[in-house]
Amino acid sequence: MPPITQAHSGIRLILQGMWHVLTRSAETMTPTDSPETLESLRAALTACDGAIVAQMAERMRLVRKVAELKSDKGLPTFDRAREASLLAELEAAGEAAELSREITRDVYAVLFTASRAAQRTALVDAVPKMSVAVIGGTQGMGAFFVRELTAAGFSVEHNGLGVGPSNVELAARHDLVMVAVPINATDAVIREIGPHVRSGATLVDVTSVKRAPLTAMMESTRDDVSVVGTHPMFGPSTSGFDRQKVVLCKGRGDTAFLAMKRMFEAFGAECIEATAEEHDAQMALIQVLVHEKTMVLGSVLERLKASLSRSLDFASPIYRTELAMIGRMFSQGADLYADILTSNPDAAHLSHLFEQEAAYFARALAMGDRDTVVRRFKDVALYMKDFAAWAKTQSDSILRDLVRHG
Repeated sequence: MPPITQAHSGIRLILQGMWHVLTRSAETMTPTDSPETLESLRAALTACDGAIVAQMAERMRLVRKVAELKSDKGLPTFDRAREASLLAELEAAGEAAELSREITRDVYAVLFTASRAAQRTALVDAVPKMSVAVIGGTQGMGAFFVRELTAAGFSVEHNGLGVGPSNVELAARHDLVMVAVPINATDAVIREIGPHVRSGATLVDVTSVKRAPLTAMMESTRDDVSVVGTHPMFGPSTSGFDRQKVVLCKGRGDTAFLAMKRMFEAFGAECIEATAEEHDAQMALIQVLVHEKTMVLGSVLERLKASLSRSLDFASPIYRTELAMIGRMFSQGADLYADILTSNPDAAHLSHLFEQEAAYFARALAMGDRDTVVRRFKDVALYMKDFAAWAKTQSDSILRDLVRHG
């Protein structure tokens, strides 16, 4: 049995409370009643549900207290490590009480979501409401920021696609200026507006590369203008910042950097601090390499004119997931992925390695060289030895959910 932690104790208190209600219900039955009758069992279930609702209400009361303390201390709403650790403890405690991990995980997914929402309300209310200009705010991530910031009480003005004032007009009259245009236009727009951003204001970009935009912002603005590079690691169709990651790169002004970090955290995001160089190197792995692989797979399927709907009849959960990600990419804009693949300064090197490895396996398959495939597989497996346990747990969870709901 796992050690008793604070999370275990909470589960046990809930279970004990339910048992107390159940035993009291049983004691009030008349001698002619049987505990196995449908009516008595339904009464016991109703009492149990009442106990659960009361415990959930108490939990939300405590959550609101936590939100107040976090607001006072400027702490984020979302702590990925703590949430994962707590969920693992709750699942173990549930198993000890003969409750399946799936039930515990599903119930607490809802409770954690409600907890984060309550905390966001308190923390967002405490964020200073500066005036914001979103250049390129009619679509994509620009439209996402316009929507989210406006809903949170910020004064937001935007332009884009022939709508709104000029870039220079917007940049000159707001406290926070966000550049949310396509990657291939970002540098030019930054250099156009940089000289006009007013003293004491903050200039940020939201693109998936950081070295070039940060350089442009630093070079085109006065020394009393703060500069922060940001990269939201999610798409504009996302419903909000909850549990999403945002990368932040320092440019100029520690106070502005901290203010941006606290703003994103108040919205529920997990902030990752990095240099522009580290960001671009990581994006070459996370975006360029993965997107190129996905694009190649889609291209092969198109060449084959494969019947995708028929292939789903034979598909394992893993194949269904892979095919869904391919389809997801090709349901979006070609320009976005072309910019991601071609604008990252580290992309060419990784693409070359990808080409070499693909050719290596292609030769082995063409020659029926099983030993080469086995040997290379074992090399990679050894490299991923420590990572594999985490990957197996994560992928098992994804596949279970797909089997249950897909």
